[in-house]
This record gives sequence, structure tokens and C-alpha cells, in this order.
Amino acid sequence: MTTAFKKERPKKIKIGRIRWIISFSLTAVSVVLISASRTGADFADWYGFNVYPVFSGIGARIWGIFPFSAGEFFVISVILGAIVGAVCLALYIKRRKGSRIRAFLGGFSWAAATASVIFFLVTCNCLLGYGRTPFSVYSGLTLGEYTSEELKGLTLSLVEKANSAVNEAELDGNGRPIKPQNFGRLACESMEKAAEKYPVLQSYYPQPKAVLASEVMSSFNLAGIFFPVTVEANYNQSMPVSSQGFTACHELSHLSGFMREDEANYIAFIACRESDSPYFRYSGYLDALTYALNAYRTSASDEEYFSVTALLDPVILAEYNYRNEYWAPFRKKVTYKVSSTVNDAYLKANNQTDGARSYGRVVDLMLAEWKAEAAENAAR
Repeated sequence: MTTAFKKERPKKIKIGRIRWIISFSLTAVSVVLISASRTGADFADWYGFNVYPVFSGIGARIWGIFPFSAGEFFVISVILGAIVGAVCLALYIKRRKGSRIRAFLGGFSWAAATASVIFFLVTCNCLLGYGRTPFSVYSGLTLGEYTSEELKGLTLSLVEKANSAVNEAELDGNGRPIKPQNFGRLACESMEKAAEKYPVLQSYYPQPKAVLASEVMSSFNLAGIFFPVTVEANYNQSMPVSSQGFTACHELSHLSGFMREDEANYIAFIACRESDSPYFRYSGYLDALTYALNAYRTSASDEEYFSVTALLDPVILAEYNYRNEYWAPFRKKVTYKVSSTVNDAYLKANNQTDGARSYGRVVDLMLAEWKAEAAENAAR
């Protein structure tokens, strides 16, 4: 008597299960990497010097081929994909009457896998940089307390240099700076020149890209954004031209691995003032002076403050008024307030305890440099 045995087929791993494995694995790896970067600067520094340039360099070269912002279209695709996916998932669950929970988990696994991949890319190309040794260490600056008189000294110095820069810049009939045709290339060259002074900034810099939906950016209080998924520096082309040069360099500075906003502002200031382009020098001094004036306003009397602003070239005063007029309508929008709150929370979650106010801490770096130069001059 013979007994027939059926050969058991190996069980196949379901595709949905693979997506969940990918989701949990990438999320776990991302969390471990972030935790390691926050326990001390050693890992974040090692990553920033050895791994980040590879990740960012590959991404920047791939997406830099496109003349438009790939990140902008990626965001639109994700939003549309989420809407279509939600509708399809609802219809799919409706048809699966006997196993709707399983159907939901299977369909939702697509969203989970996509989100984990995005989170991993953001971690590798952005979040780990917040744990690095501050740029002030590499630049040799010593941060510390400063007096109102020292802040006044820095502000007066910037007023003088801004007045000089506006006389060199090419202006239109309304006194607005004219944006150079080779704006993107000049921004990259400005960053490369800054890297000559501070080798730690050496990196591959793709040209910054103007966002098509810049009016939407303005409504969300965004002058620029570094998009880590596509490793692109994006800027708002609708805002006053005088802000665009500094903003482009600010976003490009993130490609050097420095993510803190005060450091990005300081690096952008260095890049602009060292630039061969009169436009970028003017844009850099204008924004640096803005932060200095805002800081000085809180420590000086009205009389002292206005005695300093009275020294500004009338063209600069008119430009500041133009900027305020541009942003005023957007400040009333709900999106502006919500975006500002979200950005503040995001910065605080990434070790920038001052939140959105950390942008203004660029004054600390500029003051440290100004004091060092003043001490050096006094010793001569």
C-alpha cells in the first residue's frame, strides 16, 4: 500500500507584509541615527564629514539636472497621491466586507512605506546635522555676552558697509536691486568663495531654484526652504529681490551639513559679503543689518535707535519699507500664523531651544567676529 504525499509549497511573503517590514525597519534605523546624533557631537561630526557628502552629493547631482524645483512637484505629488490613495482605500475597504481591518492595514501599508522612506531621507540629509559641532568652533569665534554699546558698534559697522554696498549695486528706476541673469551660478560661486575662507564649507552646491508657487510660500511665511528629499535649495521668487540672494545662500549653506538657522544665516552672510557680485553683497549686508537693527531695537532707547537708522542711505530705508509692505498682507493670513508656529515647534524639537528666534542669533556670531576684529585692530 502506498501513500501519496503532497509536496508543500513554500509560503510566499505577502507584498503588504514586505511594505510593513520596510516601514518599521527604516523608521527604526532613522530613530537610532537621530538618537546617536543627539547623545554627543562625535557621531554627528563623523557622519557630517564622511557620509552626508555622499548622500547629499548624489541627490544634489541627480535632482540638480532639472531646471525646476523637483521638491515642489514632489510635494504636489504627495498631496495628490494622499487624496487619491485615501479614496481608493475607502472603496477597497468597502468591498471587503468580511475583512475590513485587514484590508485597511494592507492598503495603509503603502502610505506607511512611503512615509518611512521620506523620514529616512530627511534624517540622512537634514536631521543628523543638528547634532554637529557648531560652526562657530570651526570659524574660531568665541561666543559670549555683549553690551548694548558693542551691539551698537556692530550695527554702525553694518550700516556703513550697507551704504557702501547699495552704491555699488545696480538698481532700477524705483531704487530696487536688479537680479542678475546668472543668479543661480553667482549664488554657487559665492558659497564656493566662502569655502575658501572656511574649508569646512566645501561641498557640491547645485544652483538654487525658484519655486513656481512662491505666492503660496509667502502665505506660509517662507522665504526659502531646503528640501532634504531632493537635496535642493529653494527660494521664494515673489518676495522682494533684495532678499533673494541672501535667502538662496542661506538654503545652500545647509548642503554643507550645517542645519542650525543662526549658522545658516551667518554662513549666508559670509558668502554674500565675500561674493564678487555687487548684488549679493548688497543683499547680504541688507539682511545682516536687519537682524542687527532688530536686536539693537530691544536694547536701545528710541532716540539712540533712530539716531542709527538716520545714518542709513535713503534707498535702503525705502527698501525696508518696501519689504514691510510686501509681507504685511500675508501676516494676517491663518496659514502665515500656523506655519510660523509649526516652524517654531520643529526648530525646538531639533535642539534649537529658541525656536524661530534662533534665526536672530546670527547677531551673536556677527558680534563675536566684530569683537575679534576690533581686538586685533587695537593690538596693532
